[in-house]
Amino acid sequence: MKQNEEARLRKNNMKLYPLYILFGYDMLFYYGVKVLYFSQVKNISDANIVFLSTIFALTSIIFLILSTVINTKIGNKKTLIIGNGINIISIMIFILGNGITQIMIAQILSAVAFSMKNISFVPILNESIPNSNKKAEIFSRIDGKAYLGFCIFSAIATIIAGFTYDINPYIPMYLCLSCAIISELISFKFKEIEKRVTKEQKIDEYVKELKDGFLYTFKSGRIKSLLLSVSFIWGVTTLFSTYQMTLLKNLGVSAGIIGIISMIQTVIKGYGGKFSDRYNDKHKNKSLTCISILLAIIFIIIGTISLMKVNLVFKIVLITVISMLAFLLDGIYTILYKRYINNFSNTKILPTIYSANNIYCNFQRVIINSIGSFVLTIVRVNYGFIFMGILFIIIAILLQIYMKSRLGLSPEEYSKEDFKYANK
Repeated sequence: MKQNEEARLRKNNMKLYPLYILFGYDMLFYYGVKVLYFSQVKNISDANIVFLSTIFALTSIIFLILSTVINTKIGNKKTLIIGNGINIISIMIFILGNGITQIMIAQILSAVAFSMKNISFVPILNESIPNSNKKAEIFSRIDGKAYLGFCIFSAIATIIAGFTYDINPYIPMYLCLSCAIISELISFKFKEIEKRVTKEQKIDEYVKELKDGFLYTFKSGRIKSLLLSVSFIWGVTTLFSTYQMTLLKNLGVSAGIIGIISMIQTVIKGYGGKFSDRYNDKHKNKSLTCISILLAIIFIIIGTISLMKVNLVFKIVLITVISMLAFLLDGIYTILYKRYINNFSNTKILPTIYSANNIYCNFQRVIINSIGSFVLTIVRVNYGFIFMGILFIIIAILLQIYMKSRLGLSPEEYSKEDFKYANK
C-alpha cells in the first residue's frame, strides 16, 4: 500500500469513527423502555427480564473467544459488518417475536452481535492512528469526542423513546432498528489497514498465534491487573444504575422524572470523557483505583442519604446530584480504560485483548450483580447501597495491593512476558 493511499484510508476511518459511535455504540431508544416493553408488550415476568440479562452476559463470555477467532481471521471491518448484521436480526426478533423463548433467542443473538462489534470498532480507530508519542492522546481526543456525541444523542433518544412509547410501544423499537441499519451502512465504509491471515498462512500457525495471545492476557501480570481493575469498575457501574433506578422508584419518583434524570446523567457521562487526560495526569497509576474507591464511597453516601429523615424532594435532589458524580467518573473510566489497553498491546493482538477484557467484564458483571441481587432479598435497597459500598472499598483496596507489584512499574521491573506484545 502506497504511503499516500494509506494516509487517506487512515483519515477516512478517523473521520467515520465518531459517526459510527453515534449510531452503533449501543442500542439507542431501547434501554429507556426495555423493561416496560418486555413486561407490557411481550408479557415477560420481571424475573425473566432479569434472567435475560444473565443470558446476555453468559452468551458473551462463551462467544467472545469464537468472535476473536473470526476477527483475527477476517479482520476488524468484516467482523464489525457481521456483528451489526446480527444486531439488526436480533432487534427484528425483539419486534416480531412473542414469548420468552423467542425473546431469549433475540437476546442471545444480541450478545453475539455485541461480542463481535465490541472487539472491532476500537481497534479500527487504534490502527488508523499512525504510531507516535502522541498516539494515546490523539486516540483519547477522537474517542472522547465521539463518546460525548453518542451520550448526547442517547440522552435525547431516551426522552423521545419515553414519549413515543406512550403513543405506540413499537415506535422506540423501530427507531432502534433504524439506528442499527445506519450503523451497518457506516461499517461498510471503513477501510482495513492491517493485513489479516492469508490463505497461504498455515492454519496451525494461525491457531498458535491466537492461543498465545489469550495465554498472554492470563500470564502477564501487567495486563491481568489492568483487566481485573477495569472489569471491576464496569461491574460496579452496572449495579449502580440498577440500584439507583430501584431506589428512585421506591421513593415514589415518576417514570417521566426518572427519564429526565437519566438524560442528564447520560450527558454528564459523555462530558466525563473530556476530563480523562487531566484525571490521568493527576492520579497516574492510581487512576483506576481512585475511580473504584470514589464509586464505592458514592454508594455509601447515597444509601445514607436515603435513610435520612429529611424533606422527600430535598432527599431526591441530593441523591440525584451525588449520582451525577458517579456518571462523571463512569465517563472518565470509559475513555481511560481503552487508552490503557491500547498502550499495552499492538494492533495485531488488540482484538484478543478486548475479547479477554469482555470476558473479565461479563464474569464480574455476573458475580457483582448476583451478590447485589442477593443482598436485596435480605435488606432494602437503602441498606444495599451501604453494604455494597463497603464491600467495594474492600475489593478496591485488595486490587490495589495486587496491582502494586504488577502495574505502574519502571520498565526494568517488568518481565519479558509483560512486553511480549507491547505497542511499537
